[in-house]
Amino acid sequence: MRAFVVISVVCIYALTVWATPVKRFGVPVKAEDDCRGGANFSTDVDDCQRFYICDHGWPKVRLCAAGSVWTPLLMRCELPENAINDECGFVPPIPDNVAIDEVERADEAAQWLCADGNQRIAYHGVCDGFIQCDDGSDEADCAEVCDPTNCRLPDCKCSSGEIPGELLANEVPQLVLIGWDEAVRVEDYSHLYQQVFKKITANRRRENRNNPNGCPAVGTFFVSHQFTDYAALQSLYSQGHEIASHSISKTLPAEYWETATSEDVAAEYAGARKIFSNLAGIPESAVVGTRAAYLQTSGNEFVRTLTENGFGWDSSYATSQIDPPIWPYTFNFRSTAGCPVAPCPTASLTGFWEFPLVDWIDLNDTLCVNVDSCLFTEDKEEATTLLKTNFRRHYNTNKAPFTLNLRARWFYNDGYHNLEALQEFLDELEAMDDVYIVTYSQAMNWIRNPVKMANLLDSDVFSCDYSDRTPLCDNLNLCGYANITYQPNSEDHPGDRFFQTCSECPAVYPWTGNPDGVDQS
Repeated sequence: MRAFVVISVVCIYALTVWATPVKRFGVPVKAEDDCRGGANFSTDVDDCQRFYICDHGWPKVRLCAAGSVWTPLLMRCELPENAINDECGFVPPIPDNVAIDEVERADEAAQWLCADGNQRIAYHGVCDGFIQCDDGSDEADCAEVCDPTNCRLPDCKCSSGEIPGELLANEVPQLVLIGWDEAVRVEDYSHLYQQVFKKITANRRRENRNNPNGCPAVGTFFVSHQFTDYAALQSLYSQGHEIASHSISKTLPAEYWETATSEDVAAEYAGARKIFSNLAGIPESAVVGTRAAYLQTSGNEFVRTLTENGFGWDSSYATSQIDPPIWPYTFNFRSTAGCPVAPCPTASLTGFWEFPLVDWIDLNDTLCVNVDSCLFTEDKEEATTLLKTNFRRHYNTNKAPFTLNLRARWFYNDGYHNLEALQEFLDELEAMDDVYIVTYSQAMNWIRNPVKMANLLDSDVFSCDYSDRTPLCDNLNLCGYANITYQPNSEDHPGDRFFQTCSECPAVYPWTGNPDGVDQS
């Protein structure tokens, strides 16, 4: 894992030949056989949320929205109570009215370990008001039902669709939160982010999209370490975008994160923040948000550890409350958002904010969280309809923040029509005087101290003074590391890692437990 080359280059756009990963994820032989045999879809036998769509005889991986299950018979994702997938061994959830002893006998549903270490119950039985563990530990340390009179801004908000500050919908701005998941790659920086956050003017120049106060539209990047280019990351931060932690390793399988210890969580999320500081010049104090890898957390332990490590908010928990949408809330009191991906926090965790992943409804009436997990759009018209109908559900009701969760594959897998649809959609938003495209942290600042639309232009809540952010340097270092065995590589199939940075190249490839990349041999 030692660095084998350090080269000085002039511009971030200059080097793209190495940006494509050396080795991509393979696809199962079954999926290849199914698609070559004329099938439209293939089921993944190891993951009930994963399936493959056959594109000209070749399988392309797709994921169902969090909390839903691929159902081969219907060829779509369904909620667990409606799903059937024997190929992956899916076990339907046990209805709430089933006797307790039946729940405890269902090993597949009994995942929460009672304090005595001898008994397990279903996650949804924890803090439900009924003692199921013999030692009563499932009803211990439970957050109370939220009382709005005891939960007041700026440090507490109940989980609900209520607008902060008891304001009316026509008094508040519609906040649009563009969140990008995964690594920040050179090709995405050069050819994708620029086309989303900027527009082509009549004189053929690319200029910023602006909010009503004249500040540029900005987004939040939930960044994982592998394959990230740190010069690109520093450039994004210097332009006003927010950087949040999405873990260092994104270790598979997703179930790994369900039982992650506090040490695991700190090493992954606080460790990533350290890497951002070392290699992209982003102050650690500026990285205050997280999104869990695969949206899988360890519940109370996850939030407690993030709080102890100086994070202030998270955006990992999906919610089925979509009409009206739920506003961001704190974990001081019991959440009413539901728990599609268990475990979820059940204890009182004071002052930590959650930006819920409010589900979208795709064109097939299926719930989805990330845009690329919705029904695949066939053309620009369908993509535009998907964007506008989900936006209107927020804008026409309580104006809860509209989260637009994007990944690069939504654009690259389906030609250019998705990008064209998004550009047209953002053009329309830019023309609206009550819509602000801001970062998650800017949105949180507004929620904690609401400012009426009439006063926004005189407020600094969405200001854009980035003079304290270090701009990209003129001479970059290209760092390279051979024989990396971390996923998706392995001991048998090692690969290489490269990134550009204004900093000195670490001696070894930074990783969990060694974010500084110190040679420990």
